[in-house]
Amino acid sequence: MSAKVMTEVKWNIGDVVQLRSGGPRMTVTQLGLTHGRVECSWFVADTELRSAVSDSQGVVRGGDAQE
Repeated sequence: MSAKVMTEVKWNIGDVVQLRSGGPRMTVTQLGLTHGRVECSWFVADTELRSAVSDSQGVVRGGDAQE
């Protein structure tokens, strides 16, 4: 029986990501937050910039979300 080894996802500022559950494509804007979190930003209606903090394991490369 082999143990499943979790590998930590390493994001870079500027990477395009998406929540695993879907949603808008976002850009990683800040790293090194507590508890493995990353800050991401995205545009709403191409004019309004929004940002949020998410667990780094809760995001995947942009467009790779499971729908």
